[in-house]
Amino acid sequence: MKAYKRRKKFIQTEAIALKVYDFGDADRIFIFLTPRQGIIKVVAKGIRKPKSKMGGHIDVLSKINAYISLNDNLSNLSQVETIENYKNIKEDLTLISVGFYLLELAEKFSVENDPNNDIYYHLSLTLDNIDKTVNKDLLMRWFELNLLSLSGFLPDLYNCQISGNTLPEGNHLFSSINGGLVERKFSTETDNYVQVDKNSIKAMRFLINNEWNKVSKSNFTVKNLEKIREVTKKYIQTITQSSINSEKFLSRVN
Repeated sequence: MKAYKRRKKFIQTEAIALKVYDFGDADRIFIFLTPRQGIIKVVAKGIRKPKSKMGGHIDVLSKINAYISLNDNLSNLSQVETIENYKNIKEDLTLISVGFYLLELAEKFSVENDPNNDIYYHLSLTLDNIDKTVNKDLLMRWFELNLLSLSGFLPDLYNCQISGNTLPEGNHLFSSINGGLVERKFSTETDNYVQVDKNSIKAMRFLINNEWNKVSKSNFTVKNLEKIREVTKKYIQTITQSSINSEKFLSRVN
């Protein structure tokens, strides 16, 4: 019986380059985030050669239009067109540290061959606004909380995670293990809580429930944003069971 090779599937897709590795003598492997395929690993053959047509169009922190031949393990990148190179971000050390942080978070919450176009467009919108935004901390907190929501890890900021009761207005405790707030009188000694004041709770609710256009006009205190960062950092570490490597770079330049 004659054997037939399975026909390769070719796709054209928008993508954001999250990571890149040199491969062999002249190739590179890219980790892409895409709207319909989730994470895709591709090899760009010959891209490091001086005469490569793809060389000047793609790098980490680039939004591109990619033509890909899908394979089970490592797909092939055949053609690429630049949509946005984020030149302004790459020329500023502070902005690029924010950009790398966003890319790493997006990768942590994305899966190969598992489409989540909401995460892709959330990352795309946030990258588009980095160099237009004065308050980078506000942008990062908005990105973190809504990334958690889009990934199915929306923190419960309205009900006590121990009693199930609706939370009264006031200061409460955040439990990363339970994924939400706990009223102090129901707290246990086995959980390592984050104490959260009522204004920071209101700020988190606002960030989750509003688009960036509205959030960007808000004026939260540095104290509120620092408290939200304490909550999101611990919650993300609990979910991913890992630290965020780009945080060290981010803290050094900010």
